[in-house]
Amino acid sequence: MSGSTPTNDGAAGVPLGEAELPRASGPLTGEPAPREGEEFPPTRSGVFLKELLRGSAVTTFLAIVLAMIVGGILIAVTNKDVQAASSYFFARPGDTLVAIWQAVYNGYEALFRGAVFNARGADFAAQIRPLTNSLGFATPLIAAGLGVALAFRAGLFNIGARGQMLVGAIFAGLFAFNLDLPMWLHLPLTLLAGIVGGALWGGLVGLLKAKTGAHEVILTIMLNYVAFYLLLWMTRTPGLLQAPGTNQPQTKPTPASAQFPDLLGPLFPQLDWGFVVVLAATVFVWWLIERSSLGLRLRAVGENPRAA
Repeated sequence: MSGSTPTNDGAAGVPLGEAELPRASGPLTGEPAPREGEEFPPTRSGVFLKELLRGSAVTTFLAIVLAMIVGGILIAVTNKDVQAASSYFFARPGDTLVAIWQAVYNGYEALFRGAVFNARGADFAAQIRPLTNSLGFATPLIAAGLGVALAFRAGLFNIGARGQMLVGAIFAGLFAFNLDLPMWLHLPLTLLAGIVGGALWGGLVGLLKAKTGAHEVILTIMLNYVAFYLLLWMTRTPGLLQAPGTNQPQTKPTPASAQFPDLLGPLFPQLDWGFVVVLAATVFVWWLIERSSLGLRLRAVGENPRAA
């Protein structure tokens, strides 16, 4: 009929458009607000902020900031100039604040100059050498961290990264010192031996946990010491890892065929192609955890072992 209000098919008698809109509530509309115990639906900004704070990048940034704050407090507390100025703080508080600032600033400036960029270097190579050294020293730590992260996502606490690194070094050393092969074969075999050694040491923890129910934290901590003294014994025993002609616990120099070549040339000897290998391993572990079916099962077990 002419003059009638169009209605929706699924809501007889309701004007078109009103069926799709949620009813407003609150003091301005006359509708009652949610009662006690009820919650308002989250806003878009609240959901975005929650997801942002849960992100790994924000967590990492906040962890760095917190570490710098705690480090600054420790620097200030242990600095002799700060301690001397604090003895007359109520007479001249400015001296204490200046001493704190100088101590913290000088400490972090030296840290940055020695680990990231040295503006006092004679040339560009000398200026960025601290960064390349840091990346080189971080390479084995990143590799060990991947093993720890993978276990954590599966709900296990792997505190045995140190022991796994040491046993991996033992296996790699046995292959490196006792084989005379070209680099294209010697280097991959040495690398594979180190991986197998660390995996076997970590697998021993899994075997003991599965068979005896022992907690992985206790097992990995104890096996760290076992690995350390095993390496110490092998470096003191002729015919194993000890260098010939010495009584000291030291090994022979690693053959060049079992070492990664320098990544950026002889000016940066601490950074080699092992860093690139570790970056590739990082990408692989990310794919394994986040994109593979095995990673899904690992994460499911880590989130809820009983349900999994």
